[in-house]
Amino acid sequence: MKNFTILTALPLLAASAFAAEPVTWAPNSADDMRIDSLPSSVPAVPPSRHTETEPVHFAWPLTIDRAESAPAGPSMESRQYWVDTTGLGLEKGLKLPLSSAGAIVRVSALTEGSGTLLDAELLQVEVDGQSLPVTQGAGGLTLFSGSELQAQGLSVPSDSLAFQLPKQGQPSALQLQLAGAPADQPLVVHVFEPESPWVGRLAAERHNLLAGEAFKLDVSLGRDDGRFAAQSIQAVLVSPDAAQAWPLEVADDGFTLTGTAPSELPDAGEGLYEVHAYLDGRHGETQIRRDLKVALGIAAPTARLSEGLDARSDNGLQIALDVEVAATGRYQVSGQIWGTAGDGTLQPLAMAQTAAVLEAGQDQLQLDVPADLVLDSGLTSPFEVREVQLIDQGRMAVLETRSRGFTIGENSDGPRRPFDTIEQ
Repeated sequence: MKNFTILTALPLLAASAFAAEPVTWAPNSADDMRIDSLPSSVPAVPPSRHTETEPVHFAWPLTIDRAESAPAGPSMESRQYWVDTTGLGLEKGLKLPLSSAGAIVRVSALTEGSGTLLDAELLQVEVDGQSLPVTQGAGGLTLFSGSELQAQGLSVPSDSLAFQLPKQGQPSALQLQLAGAPADQPLVVHVFEPESPWVGRLAAERHNLLAGEAFKLDVSLGRDDGRFAAQSIQAVLVSPDAAQAWPLEVADDGFTLTGTAPSELPDAGEGLYEVHAYLDGRHGETQIRRDLKVALGIAAPTARLSEGLDARSDNGLQIALDVEVAATGRYQVSGQIWGTAGDGTLQPLAMAQTAAVLEAGQDQLQLDVPADLVLDSGLTSPFEVREVQLIDQGRMAVLETRSRGFTIGENSDGPRRPFDTIEQ
């Protein structure tokens, strides 16, 4: 924890005087992103893609539902999986596990516009050794073409054929054969089990990472009455252009994936990285296969918040934050401003944002809260600035988040309780 001295203007009826007030950064929270130091050389990053060059400042009244929980990291639940194959593989036949009745199965060319003809007349389907007729109606298959799926709003290749299995019984295995596609034609089979109680789950601790940072995810199979570890897990981190992948490790408990973001980020185009996990497990006689993915932002350390702060409250509230910049670009700082009410409780005041083009070296970004907004709120010092965030706008990357931020000022009887839970 570091203390800094700032000057705050106190308007009086007859004159103005200045008094020094303490400004204190809160201790780091477990979910904070913080860059302790920048690399000695400029990171290998693409040029900033910003078009706006003028500095901007925004502030508006802050309203918060205190009953809402803090945003969690990315997560996914899945009742589906995919199998890659070829025309020859599909002609020979695929055995696919089922965990419930009513599965929807889709066969598609791997790429759009392949011209592959998937003829429903050549489709052969067996469930637990019993052949199902390729006809509409009870006891048969409900068929859908690629164009019919697209008409329902599904983003699938037109070279697709889908069917739904009967919703009766407790099937365990599907045998699928389809002739007619070229032997070397890449195909994908998608199995979706909307009626299954069994789900795969994948969750990351937060949405954004820094290059070279270690991370972990929670992974499991389960249903409403509990979860269990999959018998087989394969997982990779994939670049935005899908050209590179980094394998992830499975911890001994079977519920945790661990990995490290690449230290040198590839020139992989715009977009997010993705963690893909492929789970296979058993519960009794039921085999459960699930595929999952979550998206993560990974940023190169192009700038950081240094410890310097300066604040004034003689005409609204102005807060300047020192920024150390490694790569020229347009950067943004945002924060929630909280003020002290007459009863001593901390109350929401304003959301403030600012952005400007910063050159490499030492610079500042300033949050401005207009005087009328502060006066209308009825709130006074001490203030707290929470959920402080530094963003590289031109490269669309979150660089730092500090959930507990810092405090400006103190109560007349001493400092406000430092960084305690916001009063309910």
